[in-house]
Amino acid sequence: MKSRFLDISAVALMLAAPCAAVDDRSFEIVRYDCLTDTTRHEITLFGNGTVRVRDGLIKHEWMGLAEMGPDELQGFVNRLSEEDLTQSASPEKGVEGNWVERCELRLQLPGKGLKTFRFGHYDPLGLTLSRVVRIALELGEKVQVVKDADALPADYVPEVGDVLKRVGDGARFRIVAFTSDKKGIEFQGIDVPLAMYIPKDQVRQQFTILVSKGW
Repeated sequence: MKSRFLDISAVALMLAAPCAAVDDRSFEIVRYDCLTDTTRHEITLFGNGTVRVRDGLIKHEWMGLAEMGPDELQGFVNRLSEEDLTQSASPEKGVEGNWVERCELRLQLPGKGLKTFRFGHYDPLGLTLSRVVRIALELGEKVQVVKDADALPADYVPEVGDVLKRVGDGARFRIVAFTSDKKGIEFQGIDVPLAMYIPKDQVRQQFTILVSKGW
């Protein structure tokens, strides 16, 4: 009986094919990329076992890398190959807005065609597609993204009037309002003339220091 698992050597064979001319260091097995108008969170697994995470403000993202050995890479390829996405499709659009992440999942397993799915952060996903997303997120957890040593308090809860320090440039922003569904936060720059919306669950990715609490 033919094994349902894909041998990782298939990756090398596919990449070695004359017509492909693709280096496994640049061949993307999985890419999970989520964007708002101002932020990005991307997880990519390359054919050589490298996992890359890019996270933060667009064009100013932090980047981290992790390396997996052949056995661990094989394990992730096997898990992904078990998920049958042939009947899966991008979900109907749900909540939208400048602050809501728009995600794209690209999956290209050895010997199979490229599959692409697009959805919003709050869109309901089918069971199989949600499992693939969870595998991508698990890959991302292998990467330690280098950020400021400071961190928000573990019990921090955002409130209107709070002033936070942004990752990277240290610019201060004040929380001025929440969106009507309470899932997004409006920030107004103190040091820079900029207003932006960020999903509530991404505050810790974008800010590291609580400068002052409340008005």
